[in-house]
Amino acid sequence: MPIRSVAIMISLAFLLPAGLAQAKGGKPENPSGAGPMLDIGAGISVSFGAEETRLIRDYFVANPYNAKPLPPGIAKNLARGKPLPPGIAKRYLPGELVAGLPPRPGYERIIAGNDILLVAVATGIIVDILTGAL
Repeated sequence: MPIRSVAIMISLAFLLPAGLAQAKGGKPENPSGAGPMLDIGAGISVSFGAEETRLIRDYFVANPYNAKPLPPGIAKNLARGKPLPPGIAKRYLPGELVAGLPPRPGYERIIAGNDILLVAVATGIIVDILTGAL
């Protein structure tokens, strides 16, 4: 077999799995059902876990929260992988809810409209959104 054919076969062996991942959306599924997880590098993905999602939703069913809608321009800019929009007022989860949730060193949970955001403290990047949690 010519050397060129071997080189092509080796290249395809590395490219094929990447192509399959892109065909499936390219990101691992989020166990909370909130969409794909954000890969923060080195194969590490951060998202709301299923139990964390359940605890948050159950809390707000039992303790209704009067969520203020976000202005349309800010709401449009809320997305995984994007920085927290400037001018958004940070509203944190109630203390008794936070006490019952698993710790998230390096991340903060923020209320934004009817959603809960998981934001990396160091970068201000939104890593996950729990939509319609309130």
